Amino acid sequence: MPDTIDDPDLLAGLPDAALVDAFPSARAWKVLLVDDEPDVHAVLRLALQDVLVDGRGLLLLDAFSAAEARTTLLANPDTAVILLDVVMESDHAGLDLVRHIRQELANRSVRIVLITGQPGYAPQRQVVSEYQIDGYRLKSELSADVVFVSVCAAIRSYRLMREQERLQRDLEQKVTELDAALGVVRESEANFIGAQSVAHVGSWIYDLASDELRLSAETCRILAVPEGSTGSYERYLTRVLPEDRGGLEETWRAALEQGAAFEHEHRIMAGGSVRHVRQQADLRCAVDGRPARILGTTQDITERKQAEQELQRSNAELEQFSYAISHDLRQPLRMISSYLQLLGISLAEQLDSEQREHFKFAMDGASRLDRMLVALLEYSRVGRLGEPPAWVETRVIVDEALLFLQPAITEAQAKISVRGHWPRAWVRPDEMLRLIQNLLANATKFRLAGRVPEIGIASRVNRANWCLTVTDNGIGIQPGQRDRLFQVFQRLQSRASYEGSGVGLALCRKIAEHHGGTIWAESAGEGQGSRFCVSLPLPREGG
Repeated sequence: MPDTIDDPDLLAGLPDAALVDAFPSARAWKVLLVDDEPDVHAVLRLALQDVLVDGRGLLLLDAFSAAEARTTLLANPDTAVILLDVVMESDHAGLDLVRHIRQELANRSVRIVLITGQPGYAPQRQVVSEYQIDGYRLKSELSADVVFVSVCAAIRSYRLMREQERLQRDLEQKVTELDAALGVVRESEANFIGAQSVAHVGSWIYDLASDELRLSAETCRILAVPEGSTGSYERYLTRVLPEDRGGLEETWRAALEQGAAFEHEHRIMAGGSVRHVRQQADLRCAVDGRPARILGTTQDITERKQAEQELQRSNAELEQFSYAISHDLRQPLRMISSYLQLLGISLAEQLDSEQREHFKFAMDGASRLDRMLVALLEYSRVGRLGEPPAWVETRVIVDEALLFLQPAITEAQAKISVRGHWPRAWVRPDEMLRLIQNLLANATKFRLAGRVPEIGIASRVNRANWCLTVTDNGIGIQPGQRDRLFQVFQRLQSRASYEGSGVGLALCRKIAEHHGGTIWAESAGEGQGSRFCVSLPLPREGG
């Protein structure tokens, strides 16, 4: 029966099963026997035959000189144990081999047990300390048990050494990976700081327990305080303009009570000037569920606010100008029309046919100009005058538009279909009525001769948007003309063929955009009909 390491004393400290798994049982432990006496080889082989260590046998290798041992080690770098004679071809051949293994080969794993018949040549303490020796045995003391225990202990030490080396490599790999990750983090942090600077967006962390507000470099620049500054919630409030302070405090309290994210725009004093900032923040809770920290961003939106205010002023001035022009021009135009009518009556018998035709052109021109001014007036009123926003039944608005257009629908013998889900929407009722009315009127008017108009109006709710479409089988739209459709006074068809002011679709676009939506047209081409699509945001009622 083969010898195994079953003695509890010998098993003490040996690696557990997790370490055993790292060395497949099919592989034997390599043990190199280095001695210039064949009889010693025979004794060692006899003592180690059939030995199993953790289910793995021993592969015994023989070398009869230090030089031969060097060659064998080069061919077997995974040798676990060397039983080495000190005195062979020279008095210190064995010790020279140890030095070669440890220093030149840099092999710290292989365990070395010295055996010698001449103890005076290598003092035990000096050899063990200087050459990392695992054992020192006199040949006169060698017995089967001594050899067995020495080899088993050396294999145990070898295994632990290899495992330590593996752990060291893993640790070095982890350190390398960590260094690389830290490099990426540092680069990302630098990029993040750069992005904050470019976008004028800073970050901050507020600790509720300590009332400490930690600011990023960009936040410090926005607030015009030294980089690295800290603060508190109350100190920040002193920077907020008094008229904006109440709204910020209310938003802050609500976020703390509800444990929810929040955003708020307000004005602050920074560096002696008023700045507009936008705060966005998220609440983080402790393990017990109580609010602990607030993570937020501060964006300097001063330039955007200034641009918005300038745009609002320009739009207001433009709308006021359009209103004044269209309103003030109508009065003299009405006078011109009235006098033309009087002249037409008084000179009716004196005008020849050509003069009557010229007179009719003048009357038609005055009438068209009046309609254009009325349309321009209506265009300028969008968003300024009329009914305030309210929750309305969109299907009711469609029915009102169809009722108003009934004479034109009857005259055109148009077939109208209404389908889909019609939600309640937050809109200006009069403007939404005009938008739908204009789209239906165009679908009725721009029809092909000899073709019965088929008009479909459909509705659907897509997530948080209300989508409205008006489809017809009319004259269609050429691909290159779609961009011009929604411009003021742009006509794609001759006035002789289709009457109109050229403002209707521009008015539809302005109404849609004023409600935060968009409008666009689709068509396969001339004579292929058209589809006009309107998408408007649909807020939650009561939200």
